[in-house]
Amino acid sequence: MNIKKIVTGLLTALALSWTTAVYADNNTEFGIEDDLTVLGTNGTAADPDLEIKGFSVFGATQSAPGLQIPAAPGNMFVNGYVQVSSGMYVAGSSTFTSTVYMPAPTSLFVTGGTEGQILTKNAATGALRWDSISSYVSGDNLGNHVATTTLNMMNFDVKNAGYITASSAALSGQLVVYGTSTLTGNTGVGGTLTSAGLVTASNGLSVTAGNAAVTNNLTVNGNSQLGDGLTDIHGVNTAAEAGTALKIAGDGTSGKFVAKFYSGDPAVSTNLAAWIKKK
Repeated sequence: MNIKKIVTGLLTALALSWTTAVYADNNTEFGIEDDLTVLGTNGTAADPDLEIKGFSVFGATQSAPGLQIPAAPGNMFVNGYVQVSSGMYVAGSSTFTSTVYMPAPTSLFVTGGTEGQILTKNAATGALRWDSISSYVSGDNLGNHVATTTLNMMNFDVKNAGYITASSAALSGQLVVYGTSTLTGNTGVGGTLTSAGLVTASNGLSVTAGNAAVTNNLTVNGNSQLGDGLTDIHGVNTAAEAGTALKIAGDGTSGKFVAKFYSGDPAVSTNLAAWIKKK
């Protein structure tokens, strides 16, 4: 080969390097049996260190699972797991056909929306959209959150609560307590207080205003005092009468006692000291 032919060949190769390359599938196959390593540190967006222009497949090429993307240049099919050690940016739409796991601690950021809005499903398109909680009158499942405004139960009940802690509480209707309750502070009852069971006042019971009525049996096991002044009046089986310290009325039936007085144990008949009865 003479010098003229060598120069001509070099000029031809140089001219081809200056021309935009046009590629076509010519049924040529290049195979590597073992590892392939591509080393490069100066790659750019216009001139990457590794360029794969055609349709790429990583892993087995079996038909299952079926290909859901076009087998077009630039597209890639991975038949196996993919792990990314740093961030991943996806510019187009993505489809996940199975569960997406986000192990804690992980934060999910979705752009759009305003303070207090939630993501809801658009029934027409199936997509998620930002919406206000107040627009859903069917209620909120509460979950685990801290309220920023008044909780309105819309006359619905609250059931199966384990323990409720509150700085104060106002009840305009009934309060029904099925278990043991302890009130450690001062408690005011503006209306009627009804107890179907036993009420125990371990440190005394004081009624400072209004009337107290006992419509069933009353047993006092300790010392008791009726009145704390000489002007107090009392009635038994009858209303108290002005100017009378103690007024007692019987039922008026012949042979029935109005009062009995014992000098000792009333179970012993000989201790009966005096009585008043209807003749």
